Amino acid sequence: MCNWVVQNNSENPFRLYVYLKLSYPSGKIHWDNYNIDCASLTLCKTTKTVKSNFSRLEKLEWLHYDEDYQFYRLMSLEKIRQKYNWVSRRAYPFTYKDVTHIRATLGAIIYTQPYKTYCRKHFKRSSNVLKSRSADETITFSCDTKKYAEVSVLSIKEFFGITINKAVRLKQAAERWGLIEVKKQYLKLQKNQVYAAKKGNEYRDESQNIVFLNGSYYIQQIDKIYTELYFKRRKKIETL
Repeated sequence: MCNWVVQNNSENPFRLYVYLKLSYPSGKIHWDNYNIDCASLTLCKTTKTVKSNFSRLEKLEWLHYDEDYQFYRLMSLEKIRQKYNWVSRRAYPFTYKDVTHIRATLGAIIYTQPYKTYCRKHFKRSSNVLKSRSADETITFSCDTKKYAEVSVLSIKEFFGITINKAVRLKQAAERWGLIEVKKQYLKLQKNQVYAAKKGNEYRDESQNIVFLNGSYYIQQIDKIYTELYFKRRKKIETL
């Protein structure tokens, strides 16, 4: 679900959906002025914005109005999953804290997926496995103590079908909120190598990754990231 949200630029209505899911576990919503104001205060958004995102959820058919009982019904995660034919059982346990910085959380979720794949491929499995809040829901994998993995924005762009700019913004947001750690990598250039490196990028039609730091030129390489974000497997496949 999170992947779809990022791919379809639906972060704002998704933020409201998560809030409603946490606030109304029964799925029954009396959407009056009081509850709109509560949502506005929690999400730090104007009531106009909240109402607009509520309308977007209706258009997505993630909720609907029940004429017989005169309240809104929030569609269950399982029904949404079936509607979009999502097969993954991985889930991230959202909290009220996440709704205040939903893009950072989504960015961490996006980058954690290739991070775990990289770890499984390049590092030995550790006995110190990250666990979800319930011991029988463990599916996450932890590398040995703080192993960083190379995850490029180009790979995020290609795998998730988003723009480079969005991939960069998601990573920056996740790092800013402390959900992932990013380690820059640089390769120092000699003065006679700078011109050739720049021309090489132009010839390959690649963005310039030559940076000037502390009096020297460097090639900025793929960032390394580290994350302790965990997923869990939902038995009922009700996955975010």
